[in-house]
Amino acid sequence: MQKYLYGVARPNPSAGGGGTSVVFARPSWQNSVAEIVGDHRGVPDISMNGAWASAVDMYHSFAGQPAAWYLICGTGEPVPLFAGIVSLAGQVAGHPLGVINPAICRLASEHAPGIVDVTRGNNTVSFVQNGTEHTVRGWAAVRGYDLASGMGTICAPDFVPELAKLAG
Repeated sequence: MQKYLYGVARPNPSAGGGGTSVVFARPSWQNSVAEIVGDHRGVPDISMNGAWASAVDMYHSFAGQPAAWYLICGTGEPVPLFAGIVSLAGQVAGHPLGVINPAICRLASEHAPGIVDVTRGNNTVSFVQNGTEHTVRGWAAVRGYDLASGMGTICAPDFVPELAKLAG
């Protein structure tokens, strides 16, 4: 048991998503990882930290609610961060980038410095329900594409100009 949430010793019921779609077919940009994803869309393409242990302050100001600072983690943390980074790449390019997934795959296959391979960890998660601990086995991060971290994470100072050059 580890102390993660509110100082209470229990399994941390949080993990990254990842796996293959039961609805969507593998897109052409994932043909190079067909041995991993099969005929299905594999996710994620890119990973970023959303861990509870490294939550960030975000200022919220929504109509009907008091504006204030909140700690956020999970997808609420990396999604707006990544959107901002992609927006910067669009500004550098001087035009809309369009679908960036093929560019991300190409950058990863070229070992571009903006894509940083994640080679350790997994997205296995344990939780307690009705007094019983359950574990859902996830995927392990390995060299190259995997269903835990996708192509990896990014190094924004390198990724922005690389993406601007390739996308759109």
